[in-house]
Amino acid sequence: MNHFNIISSLILFGLSILCFWLPFKNGNKKTGIVTGTILSLLIAWTILAELEFLVIFIWPFILAFQIVFLTYWIFRVFKRPKTGKYVSLLLTFGFILLFMSPWISDWIFSKNDARKLLAEHNIELKDDFKILKNESGGFMDYSHTLKIQISESDKVRIAKEIRESKGFLEFKDYKKDFPSANYETFEKLNYETENHLNREYWTEKPMEDGTSHFYFQLSKTKNELQYIGTDY
Repeated sequence: MNHFNIISSLILFGLSILCFWLPFKNGNKKTGIVTGTILSLLIAWTILAELEFLVIFIWPFILAFQIVFLTYWIFRVFKRPKTGKYVSLLLTFGFILLFMSPWISDWIFSKNDARKLLAEHNIELKDDFKILKNESGGFMDYSHTLKIQISESDKVRIAKEIRESKGFLEFKDYKKDFPSANYETFEKLNYETENHLNREYWTEKPMEDGTSHFYFQLSKTKNELQYIGTDY
């Protein structure tokens, strides 16, 4: 375990003890015992399993539950159960919005957002288009995938830009050994495969969402352009 996980686990265990102690001291012994035991077992299981994704995925939910639970019981200790109930509900709603924020951002992603994103990579869409797919997120690594249906004139223009780019690699049967952009030079790699025109490159400074590795794929058979941005 790294230092961050050790410190985090100690904090979570400490909060679990409070989740046991507060109800127990206020006459709800069963609630305290059950809650404290379940939380401690979950934390111990994620540590013993030695799987990093469990820590990243489960611990934030455990912490959120502990904060809501302790908030309610702290107000109960001070004889304000109704206030504790309302504050806990507000906290719960806030955490739900926080955990769902990646999906919410995908749902509200608009055509203007798509135009702005592509413009940051010097790809201009002059005609209207349709968003076919928009997904972002990831536990260990972050990625953003956008697929759009574009006009024939935009497709022809973008295809021409890729083909006329410096160092463009014409069609070759790469099989599984596809060319890859050099992350040290930050130069754009433009090449052609059987069904797509491709552009890949790295940037020295990450974008606002943390992505620094970008891949564009223009279909040769359909009017579709796909963008993939990652932080790896």
